[in-house]
Parts: sequence; C-alpha cells; structure tokens
Amino acid sequence: MNSSVSIVRAILKRGEHLKMNEKLVSIAMATYNGEQYLREQLDSIYNQTYKNIEIIVCDDCSSDKTVEILEEYKQKYGLKHFINEKNLGFIKNFEKAASLCNGEYIAFSDQDDIWMSEKIQVLLDELGENTMIHSDAIPVDAEKNIIAESAKVHYKVKKFVYPPEAHNRYINWITCVQGCTALCKREILHYALPIPNFTESHDFWFGFIASKMNGIKYLDKPLIYWRIHGKNTTNPSRLSHKIYMLFGTHILRTYRFIKRLYFLKQRGLEWK
Repeated sequence: MNSSVSIVRAILKRGEHLKMNEKLVSIAMATYNGEQYLREQLDSIYNQTYKNIEIIVCDDCSSDKTVEILEEYKQKYGLKHFINEKNLGFIKNFEKAASLCNGEYIAFSDQDDIWMSEKIQVLLDELGENTMIHSDAIPVDAEKNIIAESAKVHYKVKKFVYPPEAHNRYINWITCVQGCTALCKREILHYALPIPNFTESHDFWFGFIASKMNGIKYLDKPLIYWRIHGKNTTNPSRLSHKIYMLFGTHILRTYRFIKRLYFLKQRGLEWK
C-alpha cells in the first residue's frame, strides 16, 4: 500500500515537473555595437538544454553589424529583434525588451557573455515559490581566459547575498543581483515597469522588487561565463563607480531609499 502511494506521488511529482518545463521562458537582451561577441552568446542560449525559449532583442541604434547578426538568427531560429528609433541607454533598452517578452518566466542577457548549457533548467528547478533567482558567474577576459572562479568572491560581494538573511537585508541598499544570471516570474513586470529614472540599474531594480514580492533566492553556483572587457556597458572598474563607492554611497542610497518607498506605495506594493 505504502509502496503504491509512493509510486503515485512520484508520478504526480514528475508530471508537475514536466508541466513546468512546458512553460515559455523569454530571454530579454539589450544590444549595442555587440558584433564581436554576439554570435557566441546567442549560440550558448540556443544550445540550452531547456528548449521552450524565445529571445527578445532590442537594439539601441548599433552602427556595426549587430543588426545583421540578429537578422541572421531571426531567419535561423526565429529570434525576435526590435530596432530603437533613438538611443535609449541600457536601462531603458532592457525595460523595453522585458516589456515585449511573452513567457511565464523572464531571464536577462547581456550581449557578450556565454551561458552554460544547463543555466535555464537549473534556475527553473531551483526557483520554487520565489519571484526571482540569480546565480554566481565566472569572470573571463575578452579571450575567455578565467579571471576568477567566482564573481561574487572576486568582487567581494558574496557577503551581501549569502546566507539568505544577509541577502534580504542588503538588497534594500546594495546592487548585489547580477541581471545576466537572473530569472524571474512574469508577474514582476506589473510592479517593476516602468523602471524609475533614479535607479542604479535594471539589475538592482528587478532584484529589489522581487524581494518585496515572494522573495529572491541566490544560487551559489556559477551558470555563466561573464566576459569582462573594455567595451562593457557596465564595468566594475569604471572611475565613476569608484568615486561613487568612496564618496556618494550614503547620500545617494538614502535618497534612493526614500524614492523607492514612494514608488512602492504608488504601485501598491507593501514594503518588507
């Protein structure tokens, strides 16, 4: 009797897993003059073990061959790309891409990284009831030489995301979600869009909103090769970032904290 019940439960659990795997995952990508690495990134996404995906790309007025590459992958795989009439900047470009996604789950992608083949499947399996999940990454240089085994350790931010109670405490103040490693449920769009002009990045804003919904989970496992090179749109070594971290953090974080309280109230999301 007990054995039969166990078998039935196992079948039902597998059925639920298969049902989840039928759901569409949208990948929102923002491009700008990304021809050098774009093909390798797109190939890594289309080579995912999880196959029910769509890639939505918004291009921010590229002047190189980026659009030609996107058209090539449209013809080959059905990639959907949209060309901006004017330059939006990377935050608003990601906002536009997210707004065009059709999937029940949304993942963000930079134009120059490389995803491990199991990335989407692992994130889906680990997401649970959380609104968002994000993982570690392996930093590499332009030629794919490994810089460090862990981005979180290398850039000294692991203390902000692990263990979970630390993550929940610091997410209100510090950008510790790397968007290119994240996957979230579609319902986040209701509260996250449009992205306020004062926020540091789409990464931080989506992570912050997720933490006020059903939570955010960090998976202590690298699932992408994060390419660091001189042309990154966001570069941890920028002088402006260093100056901000040295002098402007307290004032700006306090200001943004107050602004976020206002936005949460306006969008009907309770502060946690």
